[in-house]
Amino acid sequence: MGSLRILIVDDYETVRRGVRSLLSSRRDWAVCGEAGDGLEAVDKAKSLRPDVVLMDISMPRMNGVEATRIIRREVPESKVIIVSQNDPAVVSRQAAEIGAGGYVNKADLARDLLPAVECVVADRSGEKTESVRATTDTQIDVSERALARRAGDLLAAIVDSSDDAIISKTLDGVITSWNKSAERMFGYTREEIVGQHITLIIPEDRRDEEAKIVERLRRGERVDHFETVRLRKDGTLLELSLTISPVKDAAGRVIGASKVARGITEQKQIEKALAERARLLDLSSDAIFVRDAADRVTYWNRSASELYGYSREEAVGRVSHELLRTEFPEPLERITEQLHQDNRWTGELTHSHKDGSRIVVASRWTLDRDDGGNRKRVLETNNDITQQKQSEEALRESEERLRTLSDSLELQVRTRTQELEQRNAEILQQSELLRELSNCLLTTQDDERRRIARELHDSAGQLITVLGMNLAGIAQRVGQNPSLSETVEDTQSLVQQLSREIRTTSYLLHPPLLDENGLSQAIHWYMQGLKERCDLDIELSIPENFGRLPADLELTIFRIVQEGLTNIHRHSGSKTATIRLSRSADSVLLKIEDHGKGISPEKLAALRAQRTGVGITGMRERVRHLNGVMDIQSSGTGATISVTFPLPMIPTSIPPSGSESILQSSKAAG
Repeated sequence: MGSLRILIVDDYETVRRGVRSLLSSRRDWAVCGEAGDGLEAVDKAKSLRPDVVLMDISMPRMNGVEATRIIRREVPESKVIIVSQNDPAVVSRQAAEIGAGGYVNKADLARDLLPAVECVVADRSGEKTESVRATTDTQIDVSERALARRAGDLLAAIVDSSDDAIISKTLDGVITSWNKSAERMFGYTREEIVGQHITLIIPEDRRDEEAKIVERLRRGERVDHFETVRLRKDGTLLELSLTISPVKDAAGRVIGASKVARGITEQKQIEKALAERARLLDLSSDAIFVRDAADRVTYWNRSASELYGYSREEAVGRVSHELLRTEFPEPLERITEQLHQDNRWTGELTHSHKDGSRIVVASRWTLDRDDGGNRKRVLETNNDITQQKQSEEALRESEERLRTLSDSLELQVRTRTQELEQRNAEILQQSELLRELSNCLLTTQDDERRRIARELHDSAGQLITVLGMNLAGIAQRVGQNPSLSETVEDTQSLVQQLSREIRTTSYLLHPPLLDENGLSQAIHWYMQGLKERCDLDIELSIPENFGRLPADLELTIFRIVQEGLTNIHRHSGSKTATIRLSRSADSVLLKIEDHGKGISPEKLAALRAQRTGVGITGMRERVRHLNGVMDIQSSGTGATISVTFPLPMIPTSIPPSGSESILQSSKAAG
């Protein structure tokens, strides 16, 4: 095997020089090239085909994460080791996600770089020592056995947490698995039923169904939504809907069956109750009809036929707004939004009779949702108020005549108030100028924080990294001088402490995680640091598919979280805090809650009137600049800050809708 060829990627020349010095101690290793950013790293990896790439993360033009993805895809024979001074917990996860061969913290380069490269050498030669194997397993736990075990545990948890009874059996009818919902549905525990024959839960007059089902399963067929009756342990009968699927072995042979059972007894009772209610609705003097999720009529009572002239057969299946040529008092989208928010809407509509005449109705809509909270149907009740509206129109005409008589007086009042309005306009203009100045100051402050943070990262942080590597070189040369060796070790420890403190200060000014990884990881990092400094338990709730937001919005939300948690620590006396962050198609909602002593009514009134609170005032200005809305609520058991931001109509990397799982950190683990 020839010498190991290594490509060094870092935007700081001093760091590259220090890494070369460390690698020079191995004569069988050679630095084949260097790159100062991600784009250059990709080009050199393609042309040089190195064995190992030592990759920094925070670099101009293209960061190390994106460069690693491209290199792993286009130069798969090159192994990548991430070398970064960013937060170790975050970077180690990133390294595993992008397929890097390992991760070394810059503060520990002198100690960990050579062992990390040796791991790659061992992989390349096909031989691993026990120490190297232990190091590799510690850095990246991606073994197939661990993944399979986690997948198996997850599948078992999903089955046991299902609301449906899930049962498996052999083709001979012997029960082999029985989840918790099956225990609740049939009354038998898992220990009682597993190993018993399936006929234990089948009434005698239904057992011929089982033979027919088994025949279909042997042919590899699936049985969907089969309604039947089954027997509980206490002897009562259950109405069920069954979905039965064949279970096959590795060779494709059917060896058993999996049954999913859902109780429909309640559904049958509901259907009977609905039929009775429909009969009663026909007795109502109001026009009542039901619309499905697409606004098609599914029910039409007798009074609706009398009011509009359409029979039930003519109306059912038609879109109600098209059938009645509805005129809305405001856009339908806004009415629908209020309906979904309040589950009801009340207003006046203008409809057309079958003969073309217009009818004004007082309309009441009530929303019915399914188990998932989605719109299922709308009950609409309409009362004819056409004559009432005609009377109101006559009254409006009389009022118009009276208004004409008062116009001369109104003109005099308008003249006298003109000067006051002009003065108010000037005050408003000055107020807006002050707001713009405040926003400019906030923007300048954020830019300066970002600049200082970058200076700390690129200059002081990198120089301290090189200092640590130089001290490591000195430590190798002190020889038998214990006093000098101890001094060097103490100095190395101080350098590492200084590196961590500079990184923390840099992150507090402007965390690079916010730009590179988004809100979730930036907030997690800040929570962890606050936990270490003040022992505050923080719970974070954020959708896993939350995605990225515009940069100015992400920075504003992070600063509000930072200010909110600081206020909780300093003023509330609370030991716990909760952060909830969610998004819809057109907005983002942030809530920060504590369980402390709350805010006095006097101070809360002053905060809402914007008469006090420098931190709160800064938060309001940030929110106002992005057209958001902020609200502060408080009681004797805590306070809540709620902020809503509108989202610009641009594509996002991850859509806000869909299945969501919530990441929670009850101990602010980052």
